[in-house]
Amino acid sequence: MVYKIVQITDTHLTPEGGQPANHQQIDPADKLQDVFDDIYTTNVDPDLIVITGDLIHEGKAADYHHLRHILAQQQERLMAPIKVILGNHDRTRPFYDGYLKRPYRSRYYYKIVGAEWDFYFLDTKCGDLEQGYIDQAQLDWLQDKLARSAKPALIFMHHPLPGAPLKNMAYSILQNGDDLMNVIHGSNVQAIFSGHVHFANTYQIGDILNVVADSTAYHINCSNAHEHFVTDATAYNVIHLDEQGIGVEQRPLRLGSTTINRFKIPNTGFVDQALIMNEINRVLS
Repeated sequence: MVYKIVQITDTHLTPEGGQPANHQQIDPADKLQDVFDDIYTTNVDPDLIVITGDLIHEGKAADYHHLRHILAQQQERLMAPIKVILGNHDRTRPFYDGYLKRPYRSRYYYKIVGAEWDFYFLDTKCGDLEQGYIDQAQLDWLQDKLARSAKPALIFMHHPLPGAPLKNMAYSILQNGDDLMNVIHGSNVQAIFSGHVHFANTYQIGDILNVVADSTAYHINCSNAHEHFVTDATAYNVIHLDEQGIGVEQRPLRLGSTTINRFKIPNTGFVDQALIMNEINRVLS
């Protein structure tokens, strides 16, 4: 039997009173609705929907409350649970207040046990920095959980691991990927699904498949290492799991060709580790 997961990422919904991020010409909420409509009208029939971060573009509690309402409606319509994780543009305290409606905690990660698979949802936020980092307590939790289960496992997180298609993106992605790989090496983790960079790419690290989904809100052309170009675009992924392994279908719904913003990237290497640790220590203190 095939188990299907829809992965949506980087929705960047506009907070109340704000302007769409990166000069989007189409409301990102409309783009997200297009995704849900496509899932419904093409009979994807997912067993699970995961949104891998950057839910709201620097929003407040009321924005996350509104998102909670939207996703509750879509869960009922699509008859599938929707799970979320946080990205660098999310704000943790407003997320706890408006979406979870639970007391604040500095990190948001959890596990779901399926009939045949285990699913891990990690928090790679590094405070309010662009870069990602997984703290030691979370790594210890993951290692303990993996050791207690014989099921094959998938990881969902916002920031990708360093891989061949991301060789010029070290300044932006997960800064301590080696720490995560040390934990999952030899474990039952079969694949990691992430987002963040706004272009689709796939690569192998050891025996682990890495799939990075394109954004629902906008695409970024990063082929020029030192200047990146933004276009209005919409895409999502459908993940197929069965006894043969893992398959991924990318579904592009909108392919923008007009540049709406551009970024200059002076340094493509990993950032100063002291900067990362100062921000992590601030968050965890």
